[in-house]
Amino acid sequence: MQAYTRERRLDSILTVIPIVAIVTVLVGLFGLAFFSDQDYGQHLSLWLVVIGSPLAAYATRRLIQRDRQELGGWVFTITHLLLVTAAYVDFWSLHSHIPYLYAIFIITASLLIGLAASFQTWLLSSIMLLAGLLLSGEFSFANLGAILVPIIINLGLAVVSLLAAIDWQMALESVTELRRRAQDRRDELFEIQETLSLTNAKLRFVNQELDRARQEALRERDLRTRFMNNVSHELRTPLNAVVNFAHILAMGGRGQVTAEQGDYLGRIERSGKHVLDVLNDLLDMAQIESGEFKLYPARVSLHPICEDAMSHVRGLVWDKNVELIRDYPQEWPVIEGDQMRLTQALINLLGNAAKYTDTGHIALRVRPGPVSVVICIEDTGVGIDPQHHELVFQEFRQVDETAARRRMGTGLGLPITRHLIARHGGTIAVQSALGQGSTFTITLPIIPESAPAGVTTA
Repeated sequence: MQAYTRERRLDSILTVIPIVAIVTVLVGLFGLAFFSDQDYGQHLSLWLVVIGSPLAAYATRRLIQRDRQELGGWVFTITHLLLVTAAYVDFWSLHSHIPYLYAIFIITASLLIGLAASFQTWLLSSIMLLAGLLLSGEFSFANLGAILVPIIINLGLAVVSLLAAIDWQMALESVTELRRRAQDRRDELFEIQETLSLTNAKLRFVNQELDRARQEALRERDLRTRFMNNVSHELRTPLNAVVNFAHILAMGGRGQVTAEQGDYLGRIERSGKHVLDVLNDLLDMAQIESGEFKLYPARVSLHPICEDAMSHVRGLVWDKNVELIRDYPQEWPVIEGDQMRLTQALINLLGNAAKYTDTGHIALRVRPGPVSVVICIEDTGVGIDPQHHELVFQEFRQVDETAARRRMGTGLGLPITRHLIARHGGTIAVQSALGQGSTFTITLPIIPESAPAGVTTA
């Protein structure tokens, strides 16, 4: 900013110098023209003005260009003070106006040299004025009193010049400070712009990478879904044949079988059914992830759904000391849902209860309310640690706290059940602790009795 201030000051100086020089030369030429009827050699001071002022301006400009501003200012000022003094001596009169011309250079000195130069120039002009009075041969106390007036006036102008120079300097510094702030702000904005450009470029790159990753994930999901569909189709047909033929053979459809052969055939049938259940779970999860899982809702009563699920679980606990408890309401609510998928959800929960309950009971409790129905599947099994309550609803995750937990399964039953319940506008929650059994609570919206057919509240 100091460089900027100095630059602006030099611009002002280089503008003032030629103006002053031109005005001085014009005054000299006007004087020569005015005294043209006299001998041109009689008034040498005018020739000195015409020649000396341009030379002083040229010398000052060269010195300023060589970074010697103060010296150049003194050369210009002193030269013109001497020219004025020469003209004063040459054209001396008691009431001459020439001493007032010193004021021009007193004023310009504060700009060319510095703030204090106006007083120094005033002192030099006063000394030269006294010297001019002596050189003119007209020195007397009366004449000395006459030149005191321009000396005092020039002093006042020096003071005014100093104040004006101070104001000009302050204005220049203020402008310089404003320019510095503007420059800083511009630099700051430029840095912000560069940062934003870099951030936008990074965001575009990240978005492109995310889009590519999304497209790749969609392709992988589609491939996985097609693979699961194809595999399930290719495996279901032979597995169904194995399960059916094992059942036929065990029932004596191709002749009497021994007890040992019946046991083997029963194991084949149970293992085949288990593999079919695994395939169904995998296919359901693949359809859920791909968004192709479909429901076929209709108005249904919960009673057949609960009975189908309980009938299924009866075969899972026939060899255990487990009591099946039905806690049903007198009046069954009507809901809007896919009967097959709701049955699947209850079978998953009751199947888990049967798998992890060796003694005690498994209860299916139904509690209808004004706007929703609550279904509780309660067991006295091994229970689940509270810190793992959310874990059991994650895909392919099983909690094996005890030896009873090391059972066959894919870890997809509960995640699929949560999805099925959510698709029906309901919620599912678990309350359990190790060794205290588990209670899974399902809440589903019901259809009010006053609702017309085809209208649901879900």
